[in-house]
Amino acid sequence: MSSSTTAMHAAMSFLNFVLLALLQLKYQNKKISPFEAHGTIMLLYILASIIYSTALIPLLLRAHQLPETPCLAALEHISLLSGALACGLLLLILAPPFGYFLLAFCGVLVLVKALLRSYQQIVGQLLDVAAISEIPRDLILKVFHRSGRQEARDQAHAMASASQSMNRVLTDHNSTDQGSGDHNTTPIGSV
Repeated sequence: MSSSTTAMHAAMSFLNFVLLALLQLKYQNKKISPFEAHGTIMLLYILASIIYSTALIPLLLRAHQLPETPCLAALEHISLLSGALACGLLLLILAPPFGYFLLAFCGVLVLVKALLRSYQQIVGQLLDVAAISEIPRDLILKVFHRSGRQEARDQAHAMASASQSMNRVLTDHNSTDQGSGDHNTTPIGSV
């Protein structure tokens, strides 16, 4: 884990404890508990806290032993998301406008990150496939740039017609080659 990620986890844990203490102060003299007033939110908070702790433990134990792997990166994202969700749920009880804002903000951040990652992966995969030949790679790059779309269509049409004419020549050659010629089969003697 990097130092910035460790600082984020420390800040999130501290904020979580402060919000829990404020929740206890808010419901100290009331006859109703937070579980009775906000049962669903408290259950979601417990679930988010368990996920956060479960994902954070392997990160803390193995951060110094293992190199950065996709599994550790996924655990990192899960722990940060569930920690932010836990803080947002506590804020939803203490100050509902801030809680709704934090939950909406985290949701938008997750969506934007997923869209950016998928766009980069799609373009990367297309370029990997097109690495076989320079012509398809250039076509893909032109298609993704608006000014080159018509040129890309023209080149694709030219390539398709060239391959069709090549197939016709090969078919004609094979059909004339099979019927002509001397087909003598004489065994070769051993020396």
